[in-house]
Amino acid sequence: MKMKTTKLLALGRWCLAGCVAIFATSQLQAQQICNNSTGTNNGYYYTWWSDGQGSACITLGSGGNYSTTWTNVGNCVGGKGWQTGTSNRVIGYNAGYFNQSGNTYLALYGWTTSPLVEYYVVESWGTWRPPGATSVGTVTTDGGTYDLYRTQRVNQPSIQGTATFYQYWSVRTSKKATGSNATITFANHVNAWASRGWNLGTHSYQVMGTEGYQSSGGSNVTIWDAGSSSGGGNTGGGSGSVNYTVRARGTSGAEQITLRVGNTNVRTWTLTTSMANYSVSSSATGGITINYNNDATGRDVQVDYITVNGSARQAENQTSNTAVWQNNSCGGSNSEWMHCNGYIGFGNSNREIKTIITSKGNTVLDDVNVFPNPSSDVLFVDLSNEVKGSGKALIFDIKGSLLKTLCIEAGRNTLQINDLESGTYLLKISADGQETTKKFSKQK
Repeated sequence: MKMKTTKLLALGRWCLAGCVAIFATSQLQAQQICNNSTGTNNGYYYTWWSDGQGSACITLGSGGNYSTTWTNVGNCVGGKGWQTGTSNRVIGYNAGYFNQSGNTYLALYGWTTSPLVEYYVVESWGTWRPPGATSVGTVTTDGGTYDLYRTQRVNQPSIQGTATFYQYWSVRTSKKATGSNATITFANHVNAWASRGWNLGTHSYQVMGTEGYQSSGGSNVTIWDAGSSSGGGNTGGGSGSVNYTVRARGTSGAEQITLRVGNTNVRTWTLTTSMANYSVSSSATGGITINYNNDATGRDVQVDYITVNGSARQAENQTSNTAVWQNNSCGGSNSEWMHCNGYIGFGNSNREIKTIITSKGNTVLDDVNVFPNPSSDVLFVDLSNEVKGSGKALIFDIKGSLLKTLCIEAGRNTLQINDLESGTYLLKISADGQETTKKFSKQK
C-alpha cells in the first residue's frame, strides 16, 4: 500500500497526544522512548509519535543522534532537530542506517504558520516514493536534483488543529546513499518553492524525521546545524529596488490586500470598487504574493494583474490561488477572484533564481493562438503540430467556475461559444502534460 500523505501530519498531533516529558541532561547518553513525546535532549528538539499499532520506539543518543525501531506498525514518525526552524539553515546529517525495504522515508520536515504550511525535503524512501503527484519543476542543490510538488490537505490535522493547508515537497530523483555526511541547503528549496508563489510563514519546529507506515524497520541518524545560507539562486539583485504595480478592485470598497515579497509585507491597500493601479517599490526578494486580509460578507477581491519592473503577470495564469472559491472550498488556481482570506502567488521577484530551478513550463503550448477575440459564436484554437495525442480546452467564467470541457488536438480547433452569455471568460488549454490559460471576451 502506498504511504499516505497524512504520515508526517501525525507530527502536528504530538502536542495533543498525552505527551510524556523527558528531561535529558548532557550526561544522559541514551534514552529510549516508546510513548508519544516531545521535548529536548542534549541540545536538540525531539519528537516521537506512533498510532499504537505494533511496537515503535526512538532512542535519543548523544548530541543530534537518534535511532528508531518499529515492528508491524500502522504509522510511526519522529526525529531530532530544532524547536524553531529557519529558512536559511543548512542541515548536516548522516544516516548511518536507514531501512529501505518497507514503506518508509527520511526527510527534513517542518511547519510554518501564516500561512499554515507543512513542508518536506525527502532524501530517501522505501517501497513508495512520495507524494504520488505530478512534479511541476526541479531544483538542483547539494549534489542532487529534487522534484517539486504541492499538495493540499482539506480539513486534516495540523499544528493548529483541523485545518485546510498546503504541503510543499522537494523529493530527490534518486535515493541519497547512507553512511556518509550530507547537507540540505534549505534556502534553495525555499527559493524554489517561492519562485512558484509557494511562500512559507513563521516557522514552527524543524526536524530530520524517519517515517514508517504499515511496515517494520529502523534507522540511525545524526543531525547538526551546518551554518546558514541564503541559497545559491537567490543572491542577485538584493540591493536594487523592484517596481510593482497591482491592478485590482473590491466589490464593496472595504477590502484590503497586501503585497508580500519573501517574508516582507511591502504595502497594504484598501481597494475601491473600480479597477485601479496600486504601485510601490521594494528591495525585498523572494516569492511574490497578493494577500487578501479582511474577508467578510459582501466582500470579494478581483486582481487583474501585477507588473514587476514593467513585466505583467496575469492573475488568471497563476496556478496558486488559496483565496478563490472553487469546488465548494477555498483554494484553487487560474482565477482573478479572491473570495476567502488567502493569496495569489505570482512567482519570484528575482529572475536569477533560474540558475538553480528548472521549470517544467509550457513548451509546445507557448505558441497557442486563440482568435477572434472578442468573438460572438466560435473561437479558433491553433495548437502546435508538436502536440501529441488529444488535449482539453476548459472554459471557466471569470470567478473560476467550470462551464465547458472540450477535446482538442494538434492543428486548428473550433470551439462553439454561442451559448455563452456576454462577458469575459478564461480558456485553460491542457495538452502533453502542460497547461496555459488565455482570456477571451464573448459578445452578442
